[in-house]
Amino acid sequence: MSNEDLTPVPLATLADDKQIRAYIHPTRMIILELLGKEKQSVSGVARHLGVHPANLTHHFKLLEKTGLIKLVEKRDTGKNLEKFYRAVAYHFAVDRVGGPPANKQALVLSILRDNLTVALQSLRRKGDEQAVLGVLLTLRLIPEDVTELQQSLAKLLEEFSARRTDTGAIYTLNLSIYPGETEQLPANEVIIREDD
Repeated sequence: MSNEDLTPVPLATLADDKQIRAYIHPTRMIILELLGKEKQSVSGVARHLGVHPANLTHHFKLLEKTGLIKLVEKRDTGKNLEKFYRAVAYHFAVDRVGGPPANKQALVLSILRDNLTVALQSLRRKGDEQAVLGVLLTLRLIPEDVTELQQSLAKLLEEFSARRTDTGAIYTLNLSIYPGETEQLPANEVIIREDD
């Protein structure tokens, strides 16, 4: 029926909160990567991911609503109308320099929350047996300590990122440091370790 020729741009920089929230979600990042390579329907992406198309419909709607994908073709298969989408860019980058600091902090924490929610749903679905480590630690830090901690963590992450191989299990590290709620310190440390 309709057919729009769309060649994704090499890089789209996202500064809008709604676009950033739509982009930074594990499932939607995979969808965008697939749609950057070629146009596909919801059913096509679902087959690739091994899920039911109904599990992806809301992701496609959000990506289209925020302008990260576009409808490029409609095909009448006789039984239904199949819609094909394409990502507007091959790669996406987040650049959230504007806006009040509180909004940026809320955005960061909500992205981390969303990531953990997806991980939890995935574990429930798959019953994964891989190791999980959870640490909740409350500290009193002066600004210099916060900076030093951030730099130390960044260095550690660089070291492990440099070890990338094609073997081994895939893990996601969800790390945050943020101001606490009150002056009263709760339990100093909670560690939950689930080894295989």
